[in-house]
Amino acid sequence: MAKGRSTGRSTGRFAGRSSSRVSRWVIQIAFFLIGAVLTGFLTVFLTRFFGHFVWEVVAVPAGVGLAVCTTLWLSQLVAHPPFMLSGTSPLIAGVCAALGVHVSRVWLG
Repeated sequence: MAKGRSTGRSTGRFAGRSSSRVSRWVIQIAFFLIGAVLTGFLTVFLTRFFGHFVWEVVAVPAGVGLAVCTTLWLSQLVAHPPFMLSGTSPLIAGVCAALGVHVSRVWLG
């Protein structure tokens, strides 16, 4: 066979690219679902816990902020976190989530 002609077989660096993209998306979706469930459970638990000690108007944003902060911190312990979480500060994300919940409760309440 002459140099530069293709044999029809996929060998080399492009052989398994589509399966790696699919597996990467499956991992991204799994991280999203696990993070959402963990954040939801932590939010309910921490809001109820803080509700015993402080007012509800303080307990809900504190529970949400701490749940988001904890979830992002745990996700950054993984060797290769998902693309959206790789450079996010857990503390700043928790504060922003708590502030967003507080503002929405004030406006809707």
